[in-house]
Amino acid sequence: MKNVRVNSDSSVYSLMMPTSRKAPSVSDEKLQVVSAPKAPAVRSDDQLIDDFYARLTKQQLDWADSNKDSTVTKSEYMDSQARLAKIDNRVFDPATAEHYWNKLDPTGKGWLDESELREGYENLLPVSVGHLDANYAERLRTRQG
Repeated sequence: MKNVRVNSDSSVYSLMMPTSRKAPSVSDEKLQVVSAPKAPAVRSDDQLIDDFYARLTKQQLDWADSNKDSTVTKSEYMDSQARLAKIDNRVFDPATAEHYWNKLDPTGKGWLDESELREGYENLLPVSVGHLDANYAERLRTRQG
């Protein structure tokens, strides 16, 4: 066998000697840089409750205000409750709907604007934000079904 001399002029030399290689850059590879998802902003309990009532009020206005005058009349409310019962495949109970309307409109004027509707829902559906004890939350996570 013939001795092979390997030096820096030889192409075999590059296989045997480690060289530092530059990693390809994002621009070389035409890759898109994806930023890490941002954590949602921490909202206070009061903000969460405010958001709930704002969404509930807007949803009720969108659903019940058939003539789009930004008020809900008793007639519109009753009609919306009848439509909702039909969608839910249940019998419409006018007495229950009347009871709820009376809670929403305690003055009996017959119509509600957005702020009055919201105030009515705050009185009709009082909500709060609860927090689980850390030990209880862990037991729920690890509970076997």
